[in-house]
Amino acid sequence: MRNFAVLIIILWLINPVSASAFSPNDIEWAPAVSTTLYKGGTLTNGEYMVKALQFSSPVPGIKNIKGDIVPETDVDPSVLLEIYKNGALIKELIMAPQSEAYIDPDYEVKVSATGFTARNAREWVFEYYNPYATIAIQTRAKPKLEITVTTDKTTYTSYSSQVITAKVEVKNNGDAFAKNVDVNLNTGELKLRGGDISQLRKYYYKIDKGKSESFEVILLVPELIDQRSYDLSANIKGYDAKDLEYRATGSISISVSPKPDYFTISKAVRDRMYLKDTSTVSITVANGGIYDIYNIHVTDNISEDFELKSSTPLQWDIAVLKPGQEWSTTYSIKPLETSLSGFTMPAASAQYTVNNKPYTASSKTTTVVVNGPKIVLNKTVNKPVVNISEDVTVNVSINNVGNIATRAEVKDSLPEGVSLVGGSTSLASTFLELNTPEGFSYIIRMNKEGEIILPPAVADYTGVEYRGTTRSVLSSDRPAITVIDPSKIPPPQSEGESQRASVGIAAAAPPDIKDPTNTQESANAQEPSPTPIAPGFNIALAIIVLVFAAACRRR
Repeated sequence: MRNFAVLIIILWLINPVSASAFSPNDIEWAPAVSTTLYKGGTLTNGEYMVKALQFSSPVPGIKNIKGDIVPETDVDPSVLLEIYKNGALIKELIMAPQSEAYIDPDYEVKVSATGFTARNAREWVFEYYNPYATIAIQTRAKPKLEITVTTDKTTYTSYSSQVITAKVEVKNNGDAFAKNVDVNLNTGELKLRGGDISQLRKYYYKIDKGKSESFEVILLVPELIDQRSYDLSANIKGYDAKDLEYRATGSISISVSPKPDYFTISKAVRDRMYLKDTSTVSITVANGGIYDIYNIHVTDNISEDFELKSSTPLQWDIAVLKPGQEWSTTYSIKPLETSLSGFTMPAASAQYTVNNKPYTASSKTTTVVVNGPKIVLNKTVNKPVVNISEDVTVNVSINNVGNIATRAEVKDSLPEGVSLVGGSTSLASTFLELNTPEGFSYIIRMNKEGEIILPPAVADYTGVEYRGTTRSVLSSDRPAITVIDPSKIPPPQSEGESQRASVGIAAAAPPDIKDPTNTQESANAQEPSPTPIAPGFNIALAIIVLVFAAACRRR
């Protein structure tokens, strides 16, 4: 007996995990996988499989008072099952309706019989024998630990943002509790605002399935002149009911930008003007930092809806800006078009050097509303393709879709080879209200074939001050007309003519060849001599003529 006790102790020392005690009451089971099994049927759940080998024996059948075939005597249902793990047989057992679920000694799998064929069902009768059992497999439930790290923002700015609030959240998304859970947050180069590093570690005795825990720490935003990224990572370790270990990790990357006002570039322009106005654009750069800024190159451009009224290349170079210094310049622009929704003025940009490192910066964009008339001039024709001397109607319309009325006149002209049949080619000066189209039409006739491009109609209109002398010019599109001469269109060919033309037959049949339907005349007909082939004549054509002559000879 003393030697046996020593053996038990040695085995425990060799394999302490297998001897570790756990309470069956702590075991939780994952949702079951269930199905109806007939003889030979199988059910699989993970690494486990159950096979139905045999059911209770069949019995003779009789007819009941309803005429249905039923067992002569009721059958006590049961099924012989085999349980496999990874293909290896681990258990053979018989289960009946009153049987308790089978649980393996390691509490890794539970097999239950949840339903059977009824005791008096026809499936127990010899000739109808086909009983079944509903079997369920459950594996031991396990925890699933997940950990995430979040911050109140993803980007921070030196000197402006003071702190970073980081939150660590732990969640158990498994089917069983986790115990003795350790969580650690690694902040890298980021420093705590206060307190010791013990606040970066948390311990939770137990986290039930579906539950979560979290904690927050406050970190300082580092002071930078260059943009940098920082990583925060967290790891978690916990155990299940059988002291098996589970781990997970999570991380986040944040960006910290330098102080925003150590170098600034701004572009200022009026956000509202009239079509007649000339506006001043102002560009300013400033050094609000603590270092000298060198080799500043400023570039700007204007929208295509404006014209530059100053003689400047829109590029400037500044050798150095000391801390606290600023530089500015101006130029003038004039709008070319009305826009009630506003034109976007492009941003000005700058390249510069601080501490021997290159940087770039841009100003904000500005939207400029331009008030005034907005003229839409259209010129169309009613026929894009016509015959010579056929009439074409030209329509010219003008409309003011802006927000200020104007006075306008429209003139049109005719190109060479086009004559005026009727109508007016101009619109006299008129007061053009908003969204009230005006226009005219006239009829023309083309005297030559080909494509004729009509000249654009031209509108003169006043600017904002429609009683003044300021004028603008606008041109319409140029419609194209294709003119066809009907006398030059060849008449359509018959099918036979088309075929002869395609093979190149130019000569008629010899005059002494008679109607092939008259056999007597065909017999007495003189045989035609072979057709000579002219030097250089196409060989294909020669072959066709020879074949045609031979056919006539046979007739």
